[in-house]
Amino acid sequence: MTKIECVILDWAGTTVDYGCFAPVGAFLRMFRQFHLDVTTAQIRRSMGLAKIDHIRTIMNDADMTKQFLTNYSRQWFESDIVKMNEYFEQYLFETLREFARPLPYVLETAERLRGRGIKIGSTTGYTEAMMQIVCVEAAAQGYHVDHLETPDTFSGGRPSPFMIFRNMERLKIDSVKKIVKVGDTIADIREGYHAGCFSIGIIEGSSELGLSLEEFIQTTPDKIEIKKRNIAKRMFDAGADYVLNNISELPDCIEKIEQKITGKTAPYLLLTPGPLSTTQTVKEVMLQDWCTWDTDYNEGVVTVIRDKLLKLASETPNNLTTVLLQGSGTYVVEAVLNSTVRNSDHLLIVTNGVYGDRMIKIADKAALPYTVLRGKIEQPISSESIREKLQTDSSITHVAFVHCETTTGILNPLEQISETVKSFDKLLVVDAMSSFGGIPIDVEKLNIDFLISSANKCIQGVPGFAFIIAKTEKMKQIKGIARTLSLDIYDQWETMNQGKGKWRFTSPTHVVRAFAQALLELEQEGGIAARYKRYVENERRLYEGMKKIGYTPFLPQDFQSPIITSFLYPKENFSFEDFYYRLKANGVVIYPGKISDIETFRIGTIGEVYPEDISFLLELIQSLSGN
Repeated sequence: MTKIECVILDWAGTTVDYGCFAPVGAFLRMFRQFHLDVTTAQIRRSMGLAKIDHIRTIMNDADMTKQFLTNYSRQWFESDIVKMNEYFEQYLFETLREFARPLPYVLETAERLRGRGIKIGSTTGYTEAMMQIVCVEAAAQGYHVDHLETPDTFSGGRPSPFMIFRNMERLKIDSVKKIVKVGDTIADIREGYHAGCFSIGIIEGSSELGLSLEEFIQTTPDKIEIKKRNIAKRMFDAGADYVLNNISELPDCIEKIEQKITGKTAPYLLLTPGPLSTTQTVKEVMLQDWCTWDTDYNEGVVTVIRDKLLKLASETPNNLTTVLLQGSGTYVVEAVLNSTVRNSDHLLIVTNGVYGDRMIKIADKAALPYTVLRGKIEQPISSESIREKLQTDSSITHVAFVHCETTTGILNPLEQISETVKSFDKLLVVDAMSSFGGIPIDVEKLNIDFLISSANKCIQGVPGFAFIIAKTEKMKQIKGIARTLSLDIYDQWETMNQGKGKWRFTSPTHVVRAFAQALLELEQEGGIAARYKRYVENERRLYEGMKKIGYTPFLPQDFQSPIITSFLYPKENFSFEDFYYRLKANGVVIYPGKISDIETFRIGTIGEVYPEDISFLLELIQSLSGN
């Protein structure tokens, strides 16, 4: 299966009757006939159902039941629902022809779909008799479908999937995964969701929006945007895979879906600090099973990775060694602190963000002796403040900090801090989780004792292990310090050395193989210098472009890393959740903020991401922002 073969379209509010006013008007007349007060909002809440089910749903409301009891001195019966439906149909038939004009873009979209060989099926909340009128009028204006199903054919209509299944039977579609269901109501979304096919919501012209074309044009863009965000959230919550502004966007959306099916492109562009977008070739390495505990793997893959990491770490790595360890980046930070700090030592944790603070939690859990030096979250760590602390407290033996604090995207001054710490002859631990491989770092020249990074960051592998680059003499000195078995980096290092790449416990073989491919692709790109250049251009384009659109970066450019950038929420009418899902619906994923008392969101610029991807993102955000 490589393509979508059928699109099943709704009618009123999706392809005809802008705003879905024909049934609303008939419902209002009918309820007045029975001396029952009902609002348009109440009617629209259940739009998309078979009409008799729609009436039944409204009458099950406690207020409507009470009104009926007051008016008729009894509870309503099913016979009353049938009578109401008869009046509703009478009123609807009187006006139905007036509301069968195709919506904007429908004719052009139908032509584009058929040009791709896609069949057009349809479902509706109208009966067959109603649709005989609508279909004739719509066809007279150029719109027709290949098949139509109505709810009176079944015991019930939406949100059950049976009308979709009957379309499949009549149009000879053999899989729900080859179908896209498109509609303007929550009932439409649920119908597609229950069928197991791709479900897409349309906002402009919808019953959910509830505006005529004239009202839509006259409403200010900011008010329209707020309404669209709320509708998109409801549709996504109901199970929509995508939510589109209007039906003209449908062919491009189908192309995205087909790319997902074929696997030719990643489902999403991950603009995050990791996991991040990887190449197709990195992903393909993991499509087969890999064995461990043999020389092909231990010597041919793991040992080669260790050697390559050392060459990335320094031009002269003669005094360096490396070890790989299963788990996330935080797991390995915890392993290093647990394996290097004795009870008689004194660790200085320097922090200006969430990930520095996480070291504090690690130290607390392990009962490590430590002191905290806290900087401002919006400023780089001051090497001078570290100097002052080391001058006043001679008991400090270890210093640990985060190079790129992705809480904000700030880049701390690695060279100055390293020089300061080593001038006092203290052991230096650097969390370079989000910077190693993407920013030039010479571990040997900077005199770093233990540097920690992860497979799924700038080297562009996938999550599953992290690694430590350390001075060989320092690694030898930590034997026996570790407080736990699995966190013992010395034991892991010794086993890898003696076993020529052997892991103590189950190796994440697929992840390691993917990392080996990622290292090869880093070399092919031109090494860390070339990747750094690309990341810097990504970030520059993002920073400047977002400012032009009207978003304010949290940090000044001088403090900003090329890894991830934080932006302040706009002052008015901004919902990150809605913004996030609108971007995701268009194939882009970003990150929420990490600053507890300031509302921000973050956009990463690392991974298999290029300047043209950032330009695409900016155009997308501009269109979503209405600017």
